[in-house]
Amino acid sequence: MSLDARAAARIYRERAVEGASPVRIVRLLLERALRGIDCAAAADARDPRSPFVAELCRANEIVLELRLAIEPTAAPGIAAATDALYQFVNDQIHLALAQRDSEPALAARPVLATLHEAWSQIEQGAA
Repeated sequence: MSLDARAAARIYRERAVEGASPVRIVRLLLERALRGIDCAAAADARDPRSPFVAELCRANEIVLELRLAIEPTAAPGIAAATDALYQFVNDQIHLALAQRDSEPALAARPVLATLHEAWSQIEQGAA
């Protein structure tokens, strides 16, 4: 990809996020976390040059930010359950990093996929 094409793609992504609703931003973040797990799973975890660590760390940062953004006062039960799901994902990613094995992260993937689907439905209902 040429430098101009990369710059254009970056600008497109920035503008897509700037005008996005909070629901869409959460959905996009979940998509990126899922992509990070997929990329890490496809990488050689033992090769220090592979994107394994970087992709799992990025996915973990996203999950951490989503956890920090939970507003418990609106719906305490849902907030606690969502936090527990994010904590599970966080724990599995940490385990994957410690073991240099993608299996724990892949075990957390369905949780993120379910959350992504829920946010997608919320976004469709809000439209």
